[in-house]
Amino acid sequence: MKLSKVIENIGTITELKRVASAYVIDYRGLSEIELKAALKKTGPQYYFRDNVESSLKELYLNDNRDLRIIYSIMLKSVLMQKDDFMCEKRETEDDIIAYEQSIINRSNEDLMKKTPERSDDLELFKFVLETAWEHNQSISPDEKNLIEKIRSRLRITTTEYQLIEAKLGKFPQQGNELHTRATIEEIRRTMQSKGLIFAVRNDDNTDYDVIPEEIAETIRSIFGMEIRQHGYRALITSKYVKSKKYILNMLAKCDISPGRASTLDDLQEIVLEQMKPSELLGGVSPRDGLDISDLRKWCGDLDINVSGLKVELISRIIEYYDALLSRVEDIGDERAIWYEHFENFACRDLDFLRQQQLIQKDLECERKFEDATNYLFETMLYHKPLQLIGTAHPDGALSFQDKVIFWDNKSKESPVNLQDHIKQFDNYIQESEKTVACFLVIGPEFTADSSLLAMQYQVKNQVTISLITANELKDISESWRKNTAGKQEDPFPLGYLIQPGRFNASLVPIP
Repeated sequence: MKLSKVIENIGTITELKRVASAYVIDYRGLSEIELKAALKKTGPQYYFRDNVESSLKELYLNDNRDLRIIYSIMLKSVLMQKDDFMCEKRETEDDIIAYEQSIINRSNEDLMKKTPERSDDLELFKFVLETAWEHNQSISPDEKNLIEKIRSRLRITTTEYQLIEAKLGKFPQQGNELHTRATIEEIRRTMQSKGLIFAVRNDDNTDYDVIPEEIAETIRSIFGMEIRQHGYRALITSKYVKSKKYILNMLAKCDISPGRASTLDDLQEIVLEQMKPSELLGGVSPRDGLDISDLRKWCGDLDINVSGLKVELISRIIEYYDALLSRVEDIGDERAIWYEHFENFACRDLDFLRQQQLIQKDLECERKFEDATNYLFETMLYHKPLQLIGTAHPDGALSFQDKVIFWDNKSKESPVNLQDHIKQFDNYIQESEKTVACFLVIGPEFTADSSLLAMQYQVKNQVTISLITANELKDISESWRKNTAGKQEDPFPLGYLIQPGRFNASLVPIP
C-alpha cells in the first residue's frame, strides 16, 4: 500500500500524531485533516534512505534490549514477509510470540553438532556470549555492537545468535520468558514514532500494522533483503537449483562449510539463512552459478522475458518468486486418525487396531502412540514438541520457560508399574542439558505403588514425575481445543501438568 493511501486510513488521531512526530513540525496543534495533509507533504522524508537508516540504527543500539529484539523480529521476520507488508495487529503479536517460542524450542535441539569448523565457530561465539552475560542482567548497546561485529566475522547467522542466547536462557528475556502483548504494543508505538510502521483500520474497524510500500523498499535495500521467505522457499525447490551437488558448489563459492552428512533439506535451510538468492543463482563471480542457457529456460518455464544479460535474468526470476503470495496449505495429517484412537494405542488393543487397519505389525502400536501424542501437544494444546537428537532420550519433550518437560509413552495391556521404568527415566533426567521441570508418564493405567514411588523420587531428586492416563490427557486436549475455538495464540498452560504422583484432572481449569 502506497504511503498516501496508508495516511488516509490511519485509524485514530493519536496514531496520526504519533507517526507525524517523526518529521512533521508543530504536529500537536493540527487537526486530523491538517495532519494528513502535512504527512503527505513530508512523505518523502519517511522513506529517504538516510532517515530510515538513522531510525533503524537508533533501534538497533537502543538501551532497551526488549526493543532491540522485538523491532528486529517485527520488521524482518513478520511485516517484511507479509503480502503488502501488512498484518492484522493481533496476528503480528501472535507471530512475534510464535517466533520467540520457535527459537526456544530449537535451542533445546543440538545446535552445536555441525561440521568441525562450524562447531568451533559456534562454540567460540557461545563463549563470547557467556562472557558478556557473566555478570550482567542485560547486554548494553556497546556490547551488542561488539558482539554483532564478532558474529559477522565468524559468519554466525542472526538465528544462530538467538539460538545460542536461548540455550543460555537469555532469549528473548531472562529465563527464556516470552514477551507479552503489552510489551509488543509499547515497541510498536516506538516504531510508529520513528515513522517505520503505521496503523490503519479497515471498514470493519479491524486494526492492521503496515509498512508503506516506499518505506518497505528502503528497508529491504538497507537490510539486503532480496526476497520474502515463502518466495525463497518456493525458488529453491526449482529443478535448476535443487540438486545437492549444485548447492554444495554454491555454498563453497560463498565460503560456507556445511556438514558432510547434510541432507538436501539441511542444505536448503543453510541456503535460506546464509545466502542471498542472487548468490544461489549467480554466485560471486560472472563464471559462477547457473549457465545463461539454464536461466533462460527457467524464465521460459515461468513465462517471463527470456532475453537480456545474466544479471537481468536472475533479477527477473527473483522478482517472480518475491511476488508470490503466501499461502497456508491444507495438508492432511495422518496422526489425527491415530489420535482419534489414542486410548486403544495406550492399552495395546491390538485386535481392534488391526481390525481397523490402524496397524499391521504389533511394533507399530508404540510408534503410533508416540506420534499421536506429538499430534495432541502440537495440534490440540498448541505446543510444538522438540526435535530430539539420537536414540537415548524420552519419547518427547516440550519447552517450559527455561526448562523442559519430558514425556514417555507406555503402551501396555496392564497398568504401568513405575518401578519397571524408573531407572530408564532417571537416566534421561540426569543426562538432560536443561533442567527437567516434569517427567510425564503416559499410559493406560498405573499401579497403586507407582504414585508413591513418584512422590519419593521428587523428594530425593527435586524432579516431578506425573502419571497421567491417555484418557485423561485426551480429555484435557479435547476440552482445551473446544473452549479456545482452535486459537493457537492460546496455548495450554503446561504448568498444570506438573503434578507429583498420580495426575488429578480436577486441578486443571478449562476456560
